[in-house]
Amino acid sequence: MKIGITGTTSGIGKALKEYYPTAIEFNRINGNINNVELVYETFKNCDVFINNAYHEDCQLNLLSYFFHQWKHTNKKIITIGSSVCSYAPSRKGYEEYVNHKRKLRQVHLEKVQMKTDCKIYLINPGITDTPMVANRIEKKLTTNDVISMIDFVLNHKIFIPEIYFYAK
Repeated sequence: MKIGITGTTSGIGKALKEYYPTAIEFNRINGNINNVELVYETFKNCDVFINNAYHEDCQLNLLSYFFHQWKHTNKKIITIGSSVCSYAPSRKGYEEYVNHKRKLRQVHLEKVQMKTDCKIYLINPGITDTPMVANRIEKKLTTNDVISMIDFVLNHKIFIPEIYFYAK
């Protein structure tokens, strides 16, 4: 199985690249993540695209582009969303992030309804111990918790289009 991952310089993406060392990666060092054609060219021969890099609407644009290209294939698109889609955030300064993740979820749900050959998944972890939330003091998932959920999706025959999970 050939895997492509965006956003591998830190956080979940970096941990994914370490877990899947043969995966192809795309990050800000490789080029502009907003250039969907360039990202697609990098990953077009992959079986799985892990849409991880967060930058405004880039995840939404990548999901739409890859889905259009792969909808008649047996490939998989796994997008890393956020549990903030299910509640109002209690912290100021995250409003833009929340709005982007909610739009991403809405587009994901629209595409799932199309019932194509390409399987798309939205993984919505709770607060995960990454540099983005390093200063927050609360229970956090580890990047390995997120990897376990992605690994579950990749290695089971059941199709679960959307998953929410949180730290205990």
